[in-house]
Amino acid sequence: MAWHKTVWDKFVSIGLVGCFGFCSHLQVDAACAMDPPVQTKRSILVVVGAAGEEEFGKIFRESAERWRVALQADELQLLDGTDVGKSDGKDHRQQILDWCSRVDNEPNEGGILGERWLVMIGHGTHDRNSSKFNLKGPDITAEAIAKAMSAVKVKWLVIDGSSSSGPFINALSGENRIIITATKSGSEQNYSRFSEYMSKSISDPSTDLDHDDCVSILEAFLAASNRVSQFYENEGRLASEQALLDDNGDRRGTPAAFYRGARPAKAPANGLKLDGALASRTLVFNFGQPDLRTAEDKAQSELLLDQIESLRDQKKELGQDAYFEKIERLFLELAKVMPTK
Repeated sequence: MAWHKTVWDKFVSIGLVGCFGFCSHLQVDAACAMDPPVQTKRSILVVVGAAGEEEFGKIFRESAERWRVALQADELQLLDGTDVGKSDGKDHRQQILDWCSRVDNEPNEGGILGERWLVMIGHGTHDRNSSKFNLKGPDITAEAIAKAMSAVKVKWLVIDGSSSSGPFINALSGENRIIITATKSGSEQNYSRFSEYMSKSISDPSTDLDHDDCVSILEAFLAASNRVSQFYENEGRLASEQALLDDNGDRRGTPAAFYRGARPAKAPANGLKLDGALASRTLVFNFGQPDLRTAEDKAQSELLLDQIESLRDQKKELGQDAYFEKIERLFLELAKVMPTK
């Protein structure tokens, strides 16, 4: 029996074709709309570091404003360190650490983890001891942030869009964490353009690679990385930055070059697992209707999506027929808890 054709036909019939890639979000049908809305609690801190020169300060502030507009429905705070002539009397480093270590008292509904996003826009430095993000006042290290984050059990997204940011992955990588850096190492010390392009990608319709009416963190990362590469190519310059994404906790990170569109194009060496599954299911902007599923359905869909990704790694050992039989069963279960168009 041609399992692959049968499975594909059924995916089409239940509206889950988009899930054949990294399934992230589908629009709400009438039945789902009858359920009470349950939104994942998401808290965002956007930090604009010390600019050094006004030319950079302008770019950093514009990038932060794009995040503010895209995420205006969420709990968002902004720390702006670009105005050196104005002081709010507060230590930005300590404010970041206090925010990272803050423990919310509200329980998570239905097993859904809350989300805390730290977006850092600015310059960075690196020496033999550590990498730092440059702030107005004392700079902040990845190790200090990691210590502050350690006691807070939420889904974390940390984006360090500065130069020399690569080592932040080594310090911050872990379970239920998405860590994005503008560079792959601390030695990439030239001004980084990644933050600017990331901010432009989060609400750009062209970033929606799987045409599901929303932008995931993975899609925004891929779009921003490609725009950075295009900039250096157009300028005839050797690229001095290569962004990495880590969301599987192995502290390695994956560049955009490992993807074609929103799907993996090659596998990492030495049996390492490709990053991107968690980032593909973490949405940053929605062009369509809100996701009004119950917390229980969201938790079940996360579990099934993890099982589907795990099964993909076993495709060669299982053989085609067994693989498609198993993945069909998982997708049919997924159809029961995913909103459909």
